[in-house]
Amino acid sequence: MPKSRYKWVILIILSLFLIVQASDTYIISAVSPELITEFHISEETLGFLFSATLVVATVLYPVWGYWYDKYSRKTLTSIMAFILGATTWLNALTRVFSQFFVTRLLTALGYPIPSGAYTLTTDYFELKERGKAMGYVNAATPIGYLLGIVIPLTIIGAGMSWRYSFFITGGLSIIIGLMIYFLIKEIPRGASEPELEGKLASDIYKVKLSDLWKILKNRSLLFLFLQSFFGTFPWNVISFWMITYMALGRHLPYSTIMIVMVVWILVMVAGDIISGYLSDYLFKKTVRGRAILGSVVVFISAILIYLTMYSVSFNGFFIFGTLTALEIPMAGPSVNASVMDVMEPELRGSATAYLNFFSSVGSSIGPALVGVIAVTISLQFAITVISASTWIICGVLFTFLIFTLPNDIKRLRSVMKSRGEQLESVLKK
Repeated sequence: MPKSRYKWVILIILSLFLIVQASDTYIISAVSPELITEFHISEETLGFLFSATLVVATVLYPVWGYWYDKYSRKTLTSIMAFILGATTWLNALTRVFSQFFVTRLLTALGYPIPSGAYTLTTDYFELKERGKAMGYVNAATPIGYLLGIVIPLTIIGAGMSWRYSFFITGGLSIIIGLMIYFLIKEIPRGASEPELEGKLASDIYKVKLSDLWKILKNRSLLFLFLQSFFGTFPWNVISFWMITYMALGRHLPYSTIMIVMVVWILVMVAGDIISGYLSDYLFKKTVRGRAILGSVVVFISAILIYLTMYSVSFNGFFIFGTLTALEIPMAGPSVNASVMDVMEPELRGSATAYLNFFSSVGSSIGPALVGVIAVTISLQFAITVISASTWIICGVLFTFLIFTLPNDIKRLRSVMKSRGEQLESVLKK
């Protein structure tokens, strides 16, 4: 199969895994009432499980990132898929909460897949196509979120046990693991770099522990990491609290809430894909393009969330909410592509892992802050002020990024040029 078509096969397979992984992450929210009833636990106990699972995944991000830079990404990703599938099945087989708690923590071992998915995708897609590739990959998360709600609610609504939903997602993960192992071909790190194209016969660039300091020394990456920390606040605030706000704050029936959420999630998918293409278009115009897009997007998001939350009518709430849903994912592809644009190929797994590490730390803070502010003032105010203020901070960080990106991109292109010349001299001998 020609590379021009095969790279899309790679993208589809990896996106499918990310969809399943995301659905497994959110599925527990949909079955929470069933878990509370069957295991006789409190919301506090279940909340502790949510946090503990997130902590395990967060700690493992740098570990998996380093392994992805050192070993076969195809093999590691297939192993991760099997771990996720097997532990999800174990979730379904448990009979007491202590067993469910342990197996759920084990499931987090399969969560840090983005480090491998992004770097493997990058090596198949050329420099000026990375935005759209990241847009499609990022679209997997809202799709997975939707399936993570629909699958268990459909099963429970049909009178079946919540366990069947875990059997389904676990089985899908194992199937995709087999697809990854047998259908994906490993590609040398840096193969898509224009200076190295056609010169890499094997995977000669791999990480060393002593090289990791380069990640934290890169100014653009530091701004991206900070943006990831603050940028995840609104995502998790909206994910955790928006349904509650619509039910208690606007007194909407659950049938309406479900329709609204489905529309917004599908619009988010469109936002990811559209912004991927837009990111590449702007990057071709100027190397600052991705940062400019990110800055504009997050500032507009801060305005839109205010207009959404303080719309008096349902129509206004729904329209502005839909525009917000379209807007808020649009910085994501630019962020992921920019990490690849400034970092050496053998360090991109670790750089992506650090990005997700900062994101995970931030995601654990936002929902709790909303709860505190909601008790003091109101849920409406809490969602608005946390989301808008952190997006404004992200806008400032993206603005700094506009000025640091050119030098860091120029540095990487110089390194790639030097490597290309060295490889060419070897080939001539």
